[in-house]
Amino acid sequence: HEYMHTTPTGSEEEAEEKEQKKEEQKRVAEEDIIMKSRLLSNAFKCLSPGQTRHMSSSLGNSIQSAIDIAKESEAEALKNVPKMTYYSAWFCPFAHRATLALERHRGFLSYEWVESLGWEKRSKTNEEIKTKHENWYHYKSPDLLKANPLGMVPTIKDEFNNVITESIVCIQYIDEIVNGGKEPILASSAAERAKERVMADFVAKTICSKYYSVLVRQEETEQLEAFGEIEKAIEKFATHLVDDDDVMIDGEKREKGRFFNGRQTPGLVDLTLFPWAWRLPVFETHRDERFKIDPAKSVGLRKYMRWLRDMVSRDDVSRTLPNWEEYLQHITRYADGSARSKVANAVRDGRNAHEYDDEKDDVKE
Repeated sequence: HEYMHTTPTGSEEEAEEKEQKKEEQKRVAEEDIIMKSRLLSNAFKCLSPGQTRHMSSSLGNSIQSAIDIAKESEAEALKNVPKMTYYSAWFCPFAHRATLALERHRGFLSYEWVESLGWEKRSKTNEEIKTKHENWYHYKSPDLLKANPLGMVPTIKDEFNNVITESIVCIQYIDEIVNGGKEPILASSAAERAKERVMADFVAKTICSKYYSVLVRQEETEQLEAFGEIEKAIEKFATHLVDDDDVMIDGEKREKGRFFNGRQTPGLVDLTLFPWAWRLPVFETHRDERFKIDPAKSVGLRKYMRWLRDMVSRDDVSRTLPNWEEYLQHITRYADGSARSKVANAVRDGRNAHEYDDEKDDVKE
């Protein structure tokens, strides 16, 4: 106790000062390593597909060295991957298909999103259209029309000005342009790819197409008939999904996965169907409980709902989802009969959504 009250000598002060400097240097060094690790983490994200670097040694270098590596890697990645201009619309499920493929292969390509569709109110142009208010028409951006005179999304333009259209075609193009990336969308064998294309076409012409019949057709009997066809098609889709017992044994995964045809990751059919599967619950708001997909009804619907949950749980899928409340507001235009898109016009005319005609159903004035 007596020592604590004595005045330190010069040598003691120097020793204490040295110790403080030593502790300060240690703290700065630790902070430096933490900062470098964060920078290097960003640098790793910038690496080109398949590119490898021995970057751990840079921890012993300066922060500037780590920054230089990150910048170099990012520039190299942007230089080597395919670049695209993506004409899209946040609300469009057709475009959503292409968005799913683009986000699946994020890092293996780069794209610029150009929002290209909107809505505008116009006075009635045809007295045969029986609505109680003004009609909503699609606005199409000049850039979209320049790239694709039909004005449909998704439309993709590559760096060589090649234009790719049609949503299912876009999925396949994106997967092929990156050679499947890390998780290929298309099946590995030609036979499986052929089967998946057939099934993708089936779900597009049933579940996806009849979605608009439930909304646009205003007679309840027609709505219920269309919904019944959706359920029937979902049941067929579900026959290609594995049962719970086929996936887990003693808490371990078997070879088959949760997605179409037992795949471990979503394929062409999964990406074709998902944008509409996610949107089907709008029926509960704009119609009623009779239009709800109820997993208690059958094993097939239960498997389908599990598949839907598994899809949404993926990061590359969840980040593509539009705001639900905004989408509900958007789809009101279809549910009340006021939308005047090509798809809505075809369904109002008594045809299926996939049977729209680019000329007949395009109301320009």
